[in-house]
Amino acid sequence: MRVHELDCGTLNAPGGTAVYGSSHFICRVLLIEDGERLIAVDTGVGHEGIKAPEARLGEWWLAQVGPVLDPAETLRSRISALGLDPRNLTDVILTHHHRDHVDGLADFGWVRVHASDGCRAIVADGGAGLVASQWAHGVVWAPSPTRTADWHGFASYRLDGLPESIRLVDLAGHSPGHSGVLVGSTDGAQPILHVGDAIHHRAQLTGGATPALEAFARASQHDEDDRLATIRKLAELAIEGTVRVVNAHDPSFSEH
Repeated sequence: MRVHELDCGTLNAPGGTAVYGSSHFICRVLLIEDGERLIAVDTGVGHEGIKAPEARLGEWWLAQVGPVLDPAETLRSRISALGLDPRNLTDVILTHHHRDHVDGLADFGWVRVHASDGCRAIVADGGAGLVASQWAHGVVWAPSPTRTADWHGFASYRLDGLPESIRLVDLAGHSPGHSGVLVGSTDGAQPILHVGDAIHHRAQLTGGATPALEAFARASQHDEDDRLATIRKLAELAIEGTVRVVNAHDPSFSEH
């Protein structure tokens, strides 16, 4: 497998480095080449969100994070720019249901969507943080994840029809059913753990995040105790160095 890290939505939050510790943020999507088929982790902002940002993303969110809304940054466009065919995207794995992670789903109405049962329940029930218009195209849900052996102390799950080296990993706290996605190595490269919004910036793993970033994390959390416990375990994992930890929004290591 080959893994691409893509920015599918540059975010220019007011205040930049002085406030949040970074000049900008991104919507990091992993694109996995598995033979001819393509698999994505999250989708970022899609073409529909760019065409109707207030309706699909929300005025308050647009003001808070300052998205660039560039069609060239959508997952569909990024796939084409790599010389690949967007029609070969067969599966999308979601870390969670928030707008900047799922908006691009509408560009790929045929894909099977994988997510935790907690995430699926939010979508089904219209729970907090859900934007109904982003799901109006209809979603083809893959079968629910299947529990398998724990991974570094985290509950982990197999995903129907996907390689065994790809797992959903329970990273509780940010939202109901929030998960990371482990992409194991098949060619000697270091495995990657996409931790979604378990952290928003690498400084949260070392206690060096700005007060504004910490306040944002608290304001957007589902359960503080779970969120902080997840961060502590991720910090230990990062120090161990056996897996490369990336998150959805820190621009470090992004591939453009």
